[in-house]
Amino acid sequence: MAASANGGGSDPEKEAERAPAYTRRMSAVRRAIAIAALLLGVASLAAPAAGAGDHVTRLHLSGVIDQINAAYMEEGIKAAGSSGAAAVLIVIDSPGGELTSMDRILEAILASPIPVITWVAPEGARAGSAATFVTLAGDVAAMAPSTNIGAASVVGSGGEDLPTTLDRKITNDAVARITELARNHGRNETWAESAVRDAASASVTEALSMSPPIVDLEAADTDALFAEIDIGHRSDGYAYTFNGEPLPRLSGLPVIDANMNIGQQFLHLLSDPNIAFILFTIGFYGILAELFHPNLVSGALGAIAILLAFIGSSSLPLNVGGLFLILLGIGLFILELHFTSYGFLTAGGVVCFVLGAFALYTGVDVNNPVRVGVSPIIIVGAILLSLAYFFLLIRGLLQMRARRTTTLPIASLVGAGGTAQTLISPTGIAYAGGEAWSARSRGGEIRPGNPLRVVGVEGLELIVEPEEKDG
Repeated sequence: MAASANGGGSDPEKEAERAPAYTRRMSAVRRAIAIAALLLGVASLAAPAAGAGDHVTRLHLSGVIDQINAAYMEEGIKAAGSSGAAAVLIVIDSPGGELTSMDRILEAILASPIPVITWVAPEGARAGSAATFVTLAGDVAAMAPSTNIGAASVVGSGGEDLPTTLDRKITNDAVARITELARNHGRNETWAESAVRDAASASVTEALSMSPPIVDLEAADTDALFAEIDIGHRSDGYAYTFNGEPLPRLSGLPVIDANMNIGQQFLHLLSDPNIAFILFTIGFYGILAELFHPNLVSGALGAIAILLAFIGSSSLPLNVGGLFLILLGIGLFILELHFTSYGFLTAGGVVCFVLGAFALYTGVDVNNPVRVGVSPIIIVGAILLSLAYFFLLIRGLLQMRARRTTTLPIASLVGAGGTAQTLISPTGIAYAGGEAWSARSRGGEIRPGNPLRVVGVEGLELIVEPEEKDG
């Protein structure tokens, strides 16, 4: 055995030379495998962390739900999903709004790639009408103390009931939608149906006392809200899930507000019926001022104000009849400047203005089940400003006439010729002595542009008669 070992001495040497190279290659492979496994492990740990997100995006649904709010919600939820947010928090304080806009918001919530939490807040807030649907669409629905939810019946924009057939169709559709939302999140379907059919409403205490509850929990602030959600289930044991998985942990995550951009805020402001009414009023008086005192500025500003008012009214149920009543009221104010009516024209103008303002947004619009109208305080303020405007205008005209008598005695116009600026039958406006004067015809009707002769003066009014034309 010893001989055989010595006799094969050359082979072991070659093997000894080859062994380190082979060992080195295998060691390198093992190290590469180990590094790859480490990287895969790190990646597998990093993936859930990225999916969990590093912040919560907060959106605010306030005021009437309109197309501006809907676009803001769509963009906000989409941006939150792509920014690595763990969840979207929608803070709700809204009386409701358009059904079409509500549909857009519901679609955005249901298609969200991350959990959506709806929270009726702050204290004293409400989720009425369409906002009730939005609240129940959340993966977690919460309410702050002293808040309420409900009254989701579909009515006309002025608060009136809809025609029977139309009401039944829209109500049944709304009931099917809201009960499906409640069922999918383990909430009270019976109450959800009554919110639409019977306009049922509930405080936060009532909402949580039902079985199952209307919403999942009560929280006064975001810290308490996230702490309750992190428990993983509500008080009756119903688990909070998203796509069948538990919600990510939210406590301690920063909350980042995603507010409307300047353009959205401006358009949303214009959709306020009070703002639209004020813009209509400013626009009419701007154009009126342009007619009396041409200067381009007041006319341009008036036109811009009216255009902005129409833009804001695009999401409101504008009643054209109410708009015409406002125009008629302003027209009566203008007539008061030219005719002595002992206040009757002014009184008529006030009545038309008030009726038009109240009727401006009372058309039936099934897409907007919120009562929309102009505040009585705004209406009273507009009337007072209108009366002050025309009082100052009349006073200024009288002062101008008084100053004219010092530079050109009106009595000196007797016997002078002139022309009719308006139809004088029997009163109107005459142009004589380089000025426009109130005139009264003593010799029959005088058409605009026809010559006339001043035959007398009564106060600041010219007594005129038609000028005989040469044959």
